[in-house]
Amino acid sequence: MIRKKLAIIGISLVALAGIMMSSCTKNDENTIVPIGTEYYIDDILSVIPDTLQTAFFAAFGDVPSGAIPPKIEGSYVVDPKQRVGSNMAVWPLNTIEPNTYLRFTKQHNGIVTMDFNETTETVSDTVFVCGSGNNFAVYFIETKDYDLGWMKRGVLMRGKVTADGLSDFRYATVVMETEDHSGGQFGLYPTGTYFIYKDGDGLASNLDW
Repeated sequence: MIRKKLAIIGISLVALAGIMMSSCTKNDENTIVPIGTEYYIDDILSVIPDTLQTAFFAAFGDVPSGAIPPKIEGSYVVDPKQRVGSNMAVWPLNTIEPNTYLRFTKQHNGIVTMDFNETTETVSDTVFVCGSGNNFAVYFIETKDYDLGWMKRGVLMRGKVTADGLSDFRYATVVMETEDHSGGQFGLYPTGTYFIYKDGDGLASNLDW
């Protein structure tokens, strides 16, 4: 009899654990988030080198924080993509660049799969997302390989989820490290260079691509 009771208790505990684990897949107020807001803030700041943070955030603006981001899944286009900030005078501002295309899928707690099409290059990776309400921030560090060297850069995005797309969307790239085998080809991208872009009409629209 005691053994039967113990077996029933064991089964109940396993079932309870399964329910608790399944609740972790939700992205709402009931989510069990294994990492706190401090983790997100620290990680976002790690994308921006210490010496740049004051000037960068003055130009980029506030970044949403929080452990329960909105659902950002979907496909979007930044059109027109407008360069609105840089700490390199050689790069003129208010320049229109080729569109950037974004796709977010498989969002789970603080991560999301992102397809990022910038000019002729498409990158697919798992990146971090944080935020609260309809406001979000996406951030990651990537290494871009070229024939004559490589570049490590931090990327930070922010915006607000709406029915039509991502409003007030902007993103930035920050050169964190380079290795130049070109004899100076990377001279226009020294470590610490950042570029800030926004959607010129204020909305990264929904678009299947």
